[in-house]
Amino acid sequence: MLRRGQSGFASALILSSLCLGLSRGYYSLEVGDPCPTASYRSRCQALEDCETLSSHLREGRLTIKTVMNCGYTSRSEKICCPVEDALSPVRFDPSDPSSTTSTTTTTTSTTTTTTTSTTTTTTTPAPAPAPADNSDDWLSIFQTDREYLQGSGTPIALRPTRDSVTFRDTSEGAECIAPLYKGQCRGVSACPSVDTLLSQGRLRDEDVTTCRDGTHEEIICCPLNLPLEPRVQSEPRVGLPDDPSAGKSHPDPKEVAAIARADALLPHYRHLAALAHPNAAFDGHLHHCSAMVLTPQLLLSAAGCQRPSHAVFGVADMRDVDVDEDYLADIVRLAQFQKDLALIRLQDPLSLGRESSANVSVAPLCSQFELTRLQVSGSLVAVAWGKGEATDCPLYELPMQLRPNWACEDLPNYGGVKELGSLHLCLSPEGGELALQRFSNDSTCAPCPSSVGSVLHLVRPGGSRCVLGIATPTGADCESRVMYFTSLLSPQFRRFVEKEQRD
Repeated sequence: MLRRGQSGFASALILSSLCLGLSRGYYSLEVGDPCPTASYRSRCQALEDCETLSSHLREGRLTIKTVMNCGYTSRSEKICCPVEDALSPVRFDPSDPSSTTSTTTTTTSTTTTTTTSTTTTTTTPAPAPAPADNSDDWLSIFQTDREYLQGSGTPIALRPTRDSVTFRDTSEGAECIAPLYKGQCRGVSACPSVDTLLSQGRLRDEDVTTCRDGTHEEIICCPLNLPLEPRVQSEPRVGLPDDPSAGKSHPDPKEVAAIARADALLPHYRHLAALAHPNAAFDGHLHHCSAMVLTPQLLLSAAGCQRPSHAVFGVADMRDVDVDEDYLADIVRLAQFQKDLALIRLQDPLSLGRESSANVSVAPLCSQFELTRLQVSGSLVAVAWGKGEATDCPLYELPMQLRPNWACEDLPNYGGVKELGSLHLCLSPEGGELALQRFSNDSTCAPCPSSVGSVLHLVRPGGSRCVLGIATPTGADCESRVMYFTSLLSPQFRRFVEKEQRD
């Protein structure tokens, strides 16, 4: 770090000068990379980490204008920092003739008849400078890369210079090459082709490369050699069988109808919530269980839904859930009733009605009178969000019909529900196996009313809905034709809820 005082003033002056563009630089170097500076050896360092810069400025070996820029950190600018201090001794190179001395020895012998003079010249290398500290003598056992290469006879590669290093032109309008296309460096708003290619699915976001970070927007490699209209293949290629999926641009009509039904159903079921559980990779959530709003701070669901992390309100198709825009409520506690129902306590009471973006309401419960007149007072429907293979699904409404209790006697009880059959209604889908099929061929979503905690509603003659029960978690599979629903009108359950509200 530069010292305070005069050197601190110099550091501030350098930083301001570099930010004003008074120096040239290299914009593709990382911290620690060697800089191809011609007059001194340097490496790319953050300005505040360059300890040798102040000595070079004081000795006049560098000026503010000759300090090279090599990029930016999140705090400051990166510069080509000199490797050696300006006051360090110059390293001698044994191969340099200027670093050797000569010793001349002259021998003269004289006789009466002949005089001969013989001169012998011997060149010896200059002695290596003694280390400043005798404790560092052991360092002499190591050889540098340069000395090793000299001894092996391998030619030494020249240090890169400014002229030998070529940097990619990233200025706006410069040509660029991406893995999938050729283009020009342009701002995002000045590239008309990228939105079209992304919407057509012909490019993905990660396929579009970046030229550099702009001042107001990112400078990308704008595709220029890709036609905006995709090629249409009218006939199959010779020798290849027809591909039924070729040219398929429209979704399955059944999938479109399922999404449209979910949007139409949502206003009738503002008292329902989708429960979120972490997915297998723990990088997101799946919503394969439903719950109903019992009070502003209590939700009710099937005990088989285990422990969810939060509840989502007001979303018809859970594939469109947005954690930043939609109404989410955190869950803090869960209490089970006879391993059958689960009472879920929220961290904060819900904002009901128009006070919330989802227009949440408390679930209307059917009366005992309506329960006894099920055969003549309206129709029954099971409502929940569908279940898919590692995917979320839209809301559905499945017509149901009452069955005698003996029709459900053979159901397994893997969940260990207590008093199974005493407080329960036996029902089956009106459409049989056909009603339990997938919503469409484009998705794996299916109703699965017995395993997603579907909520049983009575549709009154006037069209309004009230809640009768919740699917009993017996462990029945997704294609089960008959299933139990736990009634919410029993005195035992009412006392359980009252006790939990007092605690």
